[in-house]
Amino acid sequence: MILSEKITELRKKAGLSQEEFGAEIGVSRQAVSKWEMSQTTPDLNKIMKISKFFGVPIDFLLKDEYDLRFLENHNMEYKDIEKGSSETRMIELPEILSYLEIKKKSARNYVISIFLFFISPFAGIIISTFNEPYAMLGVIIQLLILVVMAIILVIALYELSKYKKLFSEENELAYGVRSVVEEKKRGFEHTFFIGIIMGVICLIAFVIPVMAVSAFTDDNNVAIIIASCMMLLIFATGVSIITYVVTVNQGFNKILKIR
Repeated sequence: MILSEKITELRKKAGLSQEEFGAEIGVSRQAVSKWEMSQTTPDLNKIMKISKFFGVPIDFLLKDEYDLRFLENHNMEYKDIEKGSSETRMIELPEILSYLEIKKKSARNYVISIFLFFISPFAGIIISTFNEPYAMLGVIIQLLILVVMAIILVIALYELSKYKKLFSEENELAYGVRSVVEEKKRGFEHTFFIGIIMGVICLIAFVIPVMAVSAFTDDNNVAIIIASCMMLLIFATGVSIITYVVTVNQGFNKILKIR
């Protein structure tokens, strides 16, 4: 049974005219007529709307080997599920894209938090070196920076917590969502690979400023402070790059684990 026949039968079974059905789906009567006459085929978004409107699986609409008898059997299975404690929910593409965007935003917040953590001692180091009586001021500044860091982390984790139910075992990805996510993951692979390499290089090279100061200068406080700050910044850069690409990639992997 082809798609056009299924749309026709479902519409008639619901007691709707082509115009009424089109209004529900967001298309004209002419568009519905062309679908039912096999002159055109609904796009993916419209198929999703048809599936949701009639309460039928997308597989039923797309696979020609399924007829209305399959739908009756499928509905019986769904009735059995509804009697249980859990209910299958189809996860649509907009929700997945929203999660991926929040995941990237969280990754950026992690990067900010990492830099705040590593630069927080700067004020204390500089103040205690040049004006020791005010060393406590450096400690206060460090604590304030750490508080800001904690707030940013809490906000990032809170935003992600809104999508906790997305990864329930009962959920399934809607038709076409997996292929979109896989394509986006493949597009990110180059960035992921380069990010890991750059991060590792930074983690290896972060000691260079201190080694250079030790080799070419004597006990120069200013040079040592500058070298120490550069060392922390390079290390923070390495950790940040790795954290960002791993966090974003983890988002893709978590989605692809959904059925």
